[in-house]
Amino acid sequence: MNDPSSRKSFTPDQIRSVAADVTAGWEERLRALVEIDCGTQNPAGVKRVGDIFAGWMADAGFQVSHLPIEGCAGLWVGRMQGSGKKRIGLLGHADTVYPDGTAEARPMQRRGDRLMGPGVCDMKGGLLVGLYAVQVLCRLGWEDFGEVRLVVNSEEETGSFHTRNRMIELLSGMDAVYVLEAARANGDIVSARAGVIQLTLTSHGRSAHAGVEPEKGANAVVELIDRLQWLRKRAAEEGTFRINIGTIRGGTQSNVVPDRAEAQLDIRLFHPDAVSRVEALVREAVSRSGISGARTEADLKLWFPPMVRNPATDRLAALARECAAFLGIHLRDTDTGGGSDANWIAAQGVPCLDGLGPVGGLDHGPDEYIEPESVVPRTSLLALLMSCTPLANPREDRA
Repeated sequence: MNDPSSRKSFTPDQIRSVAADVTAGWEERLRALVEIDCGTQNPAGVKRVGDIFAGWMADAGFQVSHLPIEGCAGLWVGRMQGSGKKRIGLLGHADTVYPDGTAEARPMQRRGDRLMGPGVCDMKGGLLVGLYAVQVLCRLGWEDFGEVRLVVNSEEETGSFHTRNRMIELLSGMDAVYVLEAARANGDIVSARAGVIQLTLTSHGRSAHAGVEPEKGANAVVELIDRLQWLRKRAAEEGTFRINIGTIRGGTQSNVVPDRAEAQLDIRLFHPDAVSRVEALVREAVSRSGISGARTEADLKLWFPPMVRNPATDRLAALARECAAFLGIHLRDTDTGGGSDANWIAAQGVPCLDGLGPVGGLDHGPDEYIEPESVVPRTSLLALLMSCTPLANPREDRA
């Protein structure tokens, strides 16, 4: 792979200077996004954030559309046409995990070298870096692309159940997709992610008086615990996935044989075959004989398939490291146990990297932050990476 400096006439100083210029005022824009309650459960708030960002995309030269989707606030799509062939996707989300009232209770603020607030890291800061990187390339006169397509999702934090098919349709066929989640706290980008399954096990039994005639009951709590213990033992023998028992609920009071119990499990997937292996294991778990008069049902929801390393992703990661070195940035790529919309795009065979946003951490909690000093370097890196992105499948007939 060639040095990025041989691919483009941009110098590191040029890129950094333009990035510093286009990002002027970024903190005020970030505040405008962060100080709106936009948990996924508040589609009106998410739409406010998406519409504000859509206006900034339009100002930057994108052709912007909002795609309403039943059950959520939909998708926003920005399209920019160039004179080349490569097609590059940028992907982010406008929703957060926080309940209504959080924006007022915890407005954005600086603490030392950190900027804190709900959603600064996950992932309002990344949305801005993606937008600014495109503006950097426009200022530098780069038009060697067929299309840059920036997609903003409204429900990533709950698994993108309503939007995933349309999102996949919009980004399939891209030469590369760069996902704008924040970099790891040490600056690493993400080249592999665990998949996520949410499993709910519900055991049904028969209630009875625990002291007078317990033999007439069927204890749903015991039935559920037996299934969970069996699952844990079998999962410990697996290397393709990991199970966490998150919640257990059951029974009414101690002198009643419980007739219902429920557990919710988080399952992380680390191999392309993990989904089918989990499905087979769960079927076996619920079909095993158990307490007489009791039965167990399973509700298995795939939030994200695993994003596994492959040659195309490895090539993109190597290119990102070269671009970073050209800019004087030390960069590594890593894997993580968390899922994102990158998982859905990578599962379609599209070369994909994640973690291209600013450096930050402590997502989903009261101390969520980004490092303000990382905004210009990460904008510069993404801009250079986009300009150096190769055609994934070169074709003479591509427009």
